[in-house]
Amino acid sequence: MKKNWFNEHWDSIEVPEEDLNRVISNGMKAGKKETRKKSRWKTPALVSSAVATTILVSGLVFSPVTNVLAKVPLLNIVYDEISSPIGRELFHNQFITELNEKASSNDVDVTITSAYYDNMLLGITFEVTSNELSIEDMNDKNSPEFGYSYYLFDGDEQNQWAGSMSELKETDEGFVGAMEFYQPDQSIEKDFTLPITFTSILGKEGEWKFDIPIKESIEEKIKIKEDATITNGEFSFHLNSVTKGKATTILDYTTTRPTDGENDHFEIDVVDDQGNELSKQNIGNRLSTKQTNDSIEVTERSLFGSKLAENNDYIVIHPRVSRDEFDTIKSIQDTPFEIKSKRFGYKIVVNNVQLNNHQLILDYNLENIDPENFKKDIILNFADKITLIRSEDVIKESDGQAQYEALQRDSLIYGNNGKIIDPSSLHLRSTIDLKDTPNFDTNDYSLMVPFGIFGMNDPIELEPIKIDISSKN
Repeated sequence: MKKNWFNEHWDSIEVPEEDLNRVISNGMKAGKKETRKKSRWKTPALVSSAVATTILVSGLVFSPVTNVLAKVPLLNIVYDEISSPIGRELFHNQFITELNEKASSNDVDVTITSAYYDNMLLGITFEVTSNELSIEDMNDKNSPEFGYSYYLFDGDEQNQWAGSMSELKETDEGFVGAMEFYQPDQSIEKDFTLPITFTSILGKEGEWKFDIPIKESIEEKIKIKEDATITNGEFSFHLNSVTKGKATTILDYTTTRPTDGENDHFEIDVVDDQGNELSKQNIGNRLSTKQTNDSIEVTERSLFGSKLAENNDYIVIHPRVSRDEFDTIKSIQDTPFEIKSKRFGYKIVVNNVQLNNHQLILDYNLENIDPENFKKDIILNFADKITLIRSEDVIKESDGQAQYEALQRDSLIYGNNGKIIDPSSLHLRSTIDLKDTPNFDTNDYSLMVPFGIFGMNDPIELEPIKIDISSKN
């Protein structure tokens, strides 16, 4: 239930365009300060559900290359043209390990050319050579979207690591690619090898297996001696440690939130003593959760794609928390009737429910909310996300709060057509298409109202915390 609910609501968070553009711009500038061909990165399909909160900034930066790359040394091509900014910095500071691990299958050779490890981030680059492959095969229906497919370890979904991948790029000798993975517990053994198996290259099926040796990286972990706790009402943030990598920084911290805030999301901005903001890479990866009678304590880890300099004396952390809740569920009743958010105090007053031409039209007013706090897109998103659920799949819990579990997709009818009738009075209308439910009966369904959209887009700011990270700490 929680996984499905989280996935459905994650996309409802507003992404400020100016901030996003700034992150993208900074990521592109993190390599060489010159114009270069661009490559495209993505999140791989094989990602463990345990890392659902991962934000892969590198996956936002690049767009496809169509030209054959110039004749330059292979690793320069990979790291200057298609690698992530972190991989590029490690390469230019000579913190990568050059490799020459080759596997062949079906007249296609795959060679692992380098690897690196920094904090919890592990990267590899590879080369593909074959007389039977062409970049045009990328568009073949049998070819994976980015030119290749693979799995880690034994292929079991629970053993896959979160990460990002480039598409294949053509060179004079063949093709090159790059991948990054997030090692979950921030530690590798001295003789660690990463098992990876490629299963398809530009539509050519095969099996190219590797055990890639990863060189241990020594990071500097700074234990926080002073009281590094800030509290705002029911929410608190406590910094446990800072780990300096060669091109990255990790913060470990503990957060608390009320028991009804299990899915609340803490996010932190970090600025060094020179005013430089650390770039976000992997935000709020949960390591452990402990619940008491009145709060939930979560140990979290965030990876930043920026390094801290030796002469940095302190950092300033700006925590904030976005609150969420499960959709409020209530059966369709004679109008008018109310549906209230248990946590936030928001409510809708349903004025009219009408069935018309295979559509359910819901006319209502949104109350107890300040429209000045939310952009029009957020209010429209709320109206779009009102959903129908079969009432027989709703479980009434002891506290009277309606929840649902073990939910099948065919139990839901999603809305997708919200409209603001009068912005001053927050008079809204949601239309739900019923063409695939010919025998629809309002007596058989309940409404799911996503009040959490407003909580997620109205974060609570905690006071900034200044942390001493100087060598004398």
